[in-house]
This record gives sequence, structure tokens and C-alpha cells, in this order.
Amino acid sequence: MPFSKHEELNVTLVTFNFVFFLREVGVGTEGGRWNSGGGRRAGGGGRRRWGFFCGLGWWYWLGGEWEGVSFVGGVGYKVGMRTQDLAMECDRILETRKFRDYPGAKNGLQVSHNKPVKKVGWAVDADMESILKAGKEKVDFLIVHHGIFWGSSALDRKIRAKRIREARRLGVAIYSSHLPLDAHPELGNSIGLLRALGLGDWKRKPFGVAMGKAIGWKVEGGRWKLRDLVNRVNRATGRKAVVLGRGPRVCRRIGIVTGGFGDLDQVVKAGLDTLITGEVDYPTEVKAKELGINLILGGHRETEVFGVKALVGGIRQKIKQFRK
Repeated sequence: MPFSKHEELNVTLVTFNFVFFLREVGVGTEGGRWNSGGGRRAGGGGRRRWGFFCGLGWWYWLGGEWEGVSFVGGVGYKVGMRTQDLAMECDRILETRKFRDYPGAKNGLQVSHNKPVKKVGWAVDADMESILKAGKEKVDFLIVHHGIFWGSSALDRKIRAKRIREARRLGVAIYSSHLPLDAHPELGNSIGLLRALGLGDWKRKPFGVAMGKAIGWKVEGGRWKLRDLVNRVNRATGRKAVVLGRGPRVCRRIGIVTGGFGDLDQVVKAGLDTLITGEVDYPTEVKAKELGINLILGGHRETEVFGVKALVGGIRQKIKQFRK
């Protein structure tokens, strides 16, 4: 699959404050072992701060926020959460085990490290630009939709090895989810685009099967001018959509599948007059004209920013639930 080289990295901060807390109350290390008197404020100073920090800890537990950043810890998560633990939680949310995927997807934790996770970020592609920006922003757990294992040529392997080396050097773990993130009914790319288009309240059902699972949606029950739909796609993706095909000017049955989807057999079988996706190949463009189907193409990457952003938010919400 062709993926964009350009990436936008958006950061959600997840902070674990436990080590600082231990130091404040007088817990330190001596000879490589924890002790209760070796902190930088031992004795009476540490004990006087005990009540304050315990109260602050309970405030965090109950969902308090400090300067707009949620401080996370408590039940269900060990302080200093490992990359493997966070990856398992992502897999659980997305039900990754229920999906078959393309060979290059390799859903799950693709690059790991032994540091505690403090900052989580998202990117559509695990390209060098995203990895470098993650390192600059001190992101140590990067969630992506297109991981590092696509392609098997000698050049692909060379590029992949360089990305892995750089991610490890910068301490950036990489978690990737492809079809599971497309298909998720609440956090997925397709449902995210559907809602961004203002179609969330209309009748819909699963559509667009890939590797045995529906990853998109069919929307019907309304009448939408083609021009209006194109403008909605422009606003949702931040770029000017490409409009192809020769479908009706008023659309009644719309298919939405993010990324690259051009299975017109499924489009015809579903009775669609319009398909909104990221990109299609040239033969699909030609057939769409003959079949009288509208193609609205919003860009492969641009239609797939919704899932990674939503998953980062979902992780924060899930962690908050463990605090309650």
C-alpha cells in the first residue's frame, strides 16, 4: 500500500508521578536497594509532607487534573507502566486477536524499550519524520496506523532497519494497528470520518469487507447533494477532495471506507451511488464512470487520522476508569 511520507504528530501527555512522590516522602536508594530514609528529604521533612502527598494522591485517584494534564496511576496499572502492558491494553480495546490482516501490518508492539511510559503520541505512519518528531517531543509510546513492516524489497528492509535503529536510540516504542483500527465501531477510522462528515445520526450498517471483516459503513435514509458531501470531506480532511465517476448529483446511499478502498463489486452489491474513501487505482476510476458511481477521494493519510487520535483518547479514558 502506498503511504504518505508526511506526518503530523499530536501528543497526549500521560504522566506517572510516583517516583517523585517517593522522593518527597523520604524514600531513596542505597546500594541499589530501596530504603525509607535515603531520599533527598528524609526524616521529619518527609513525614510532614506525607499527609499532603497522600491527599494529593487521592485527588488524582478521583480524577483531579493539574494544569490540564491528567495524572494517572492506581488500580489496574503499575506505576511506571511498561510498553508491553500498554500494548496489551490497546490490543484488548481493539480486539486485535479477532482480525486477520495483510502480511505487512504486523499489528501490535513493533518496537519496544524498558523505560516506563510517560508520554503517548499518535501518527498515521511510522516513517522517519514521525519517529524524529516523537523523539523531539519526548514521546516514548507512539501509536500508528501504518507500521514499519510494509514492503519486503531490499530497499524496504534497509529503510525499516534505519527506522528501528532511530526509534530505539530515541527511546520511542511503536505500536501499530491496521484493520482493527479501521473497523472499531467507536474509535475506528471509518466511524471517525463518518462522524466528521456529520452523518452520525443517519441509519448505517457495516460495509466494506477486508480480510473477512467489515471496516467501513453504509449510510442511507437521507438525500445529500454531491457538492455538499464534497465540501464536508474537504472540511473533515483539511484538503481538497478529488471527485471522480459519473454518479447522481443527489446521493442517497453512501459508502465510507478510509484509506484505500476500490472494491466496486461490493459497492454495486450494496446498491451504493457514492463511495467516500482515501484513494483508488486507475482501473477503479474508469469502471466507476461506466457504473455511474461517485468517487470522493479525501486522501489516504488524511482519512486515517481519526483512529490513532481516538485510540490515544480511549487509552486515557480507560486508565481513568481504573482510578475510580
